[in-house]
Amino acid sequence: MNKIIDFSLLTETGTQDATGQTKTTSVKTDCIGTLKSVYQNEFYKAAQAGIRPQGIIEVSSFNYGGQSKLMIGTKEFTIYRTFEVGTDRIELYYGERVGNG
Repeated sequence: MNKIIDFSLLTETGTQDATGQTKTTSVKTDCIGTLKSVYQNEFYKAAQAGIRPQGIIEVSSFNYGGQSKLMIGTKEFTIYRTFEVGTDRIELYYGERVGNG
């Protein structure tokens, strides 16, 4: 399953208000990437870290700036691992946190 997908990378920033409360805001960066299936051994590795893997998106390294979350449609996911593919592409492994992880 390799198909082109629209998604957003989420950059979170925290600011303090006058009362000292931290407010987190997310800035979306719209991207296009290639959706790939999760490898079988990835399910085992991710489960050990409390993650339910959902997929892999290959995207240009230029678009990725170390974000820890992405959004597909209205659903938010955690980027739990990355893997560089050549010099200008990166794979983003994403999933959902389960339990207390």
